[in-house]
Amino acid sequence: MPAHKTPRFTPAEIARLREYYPVGGVEAVHQHLPHRTWHSIHVKAHKLGIRSTRKNGCKPSALPPEHLEEAIRLREEERWSFARIGEKFGVAEASACNAVLIALCTRKGFTPAQRDQYGRLTPEGLERVRYALKKGLKGVDIQLRLGISAACVAEQRRRYNRDLAERGKALLPPPGGGMRYSGVKVSRQQRAEVEALYMQGLGVLKISARSGISKTTCTRIRERLIKRLKRKGECLPGCDIDGVRHVQTENSRHIHASQIAALRTMLLNRVPVLRASRLCAIGHSSAIRLRDELVAELAAKGEELPEPIRPGRVKKGAYVDPFWPPKGARQIYTFRQLLDELPFDEAKARWRRDRAAERKAEAARPKTFEEQLALVATGKAKLATVAPRAHLEPTIAKGLQA
Repeated sequence: MPAHKTPRFTPAEIARLREYYPVGGVEAVHQHLPHRTWHSIHVKAHKLGIRSTRKNGCKPSALPPEHLEEAIRLREEERWSFARIGEKFGVAEASACNAVLIALCTRKGFTPAQRDQYGRLTPEGLERVRYALKKGLKGVDIQLRLGISAACVAEQRRRYNRDLAERGKALLPPPGGGMRYSGVKVSRQQRAEVEALYMQGLGVLKISARSGISKTTCTRIRERLIKRLKRKGECLPGCDIDGVRHVQTENSRHIHASQIAALRTMLLNRVPVLRASRLCAIGHSSAIRLRDELVAELAAKGEELPEPIRPGRVKKGAYVDPFWPPKGARQIYTFRQLLDELPFDEAKARWRRDRAAERKAEAARPKTFEEQLALVATGKAKLATVAPRAHLEPTIAKGLQA
């Protein structure tokens, strides 16, 4: 007999299995057959059709009380990930997640799912789990609200879907309502797509926006990709062998080429540099730098940049466009995202239309009483006086006399 094969159960061992397993379960049989593993005893009892009436209790937490309190503090205050917490206390990431979320269930004010004396879900508790699954909640949210493990959530999802399929009903919605959060599994095709975007030199935020995959998942894919490339002696574009970026690729903070072209055209048409920078949604310092580069380029050709035409004194606010240029860094970066798809003039026209539509929608929106008071306080609205109404009795009297 090969060394790796387990010897068959003898008739005497089977007799003890039939005697002790129905009442005491695997533990009782293992006391009489210590050379047999728990797994082999369970498999043999299943093959023989022997069932046990014993019910095991709920599995204890993987973290002792003193470690559990520290893990909760690290999660709630320091915002540590479950992987980092598990690494600190020497347990698996899933075990750390289960221990922390189950302990936080009552502390957050939630009611745990009902269980019997053996720690198993009662019909009421099972119904609450199924209701949460029907609502499309994320797995971690169900764990926190009901105080159950991730394995329990996954098992109940499988059973409920199987039950719905047998009855010809629609299956459960995906976790999180289809939202691409960090706990959603990623297919090989999606992983390859993310890696291809990394090899183009893009960062996590742009890849997450293009692929629809969460930033956390994109970061994990990047870490694995860096290790794989490091073994080959390669690295990501713009990064060193350890994945540290040294060359920043194009992003929304960089000035788009169409903006530079529009600025150069205005400068050649003798528009002052500060005014041209505002009209092109470029910062003043960047516009001056680009002007100096244009001056040097023209000097190399033996030409000069024409002097700007300054309008002189004008009435303050006479030439202010309420919808252009974008105001603040956030609006400027949002406008530059349009330049990835549209030319400068078309992007500017769309920006102005969108801002005009937003202002119109805001004006038509019914205001609350507090908002109306704020508008009156800032002088944007006035209190209307109530016109006195003529009393009706003289009018009625005149009508009766007529």
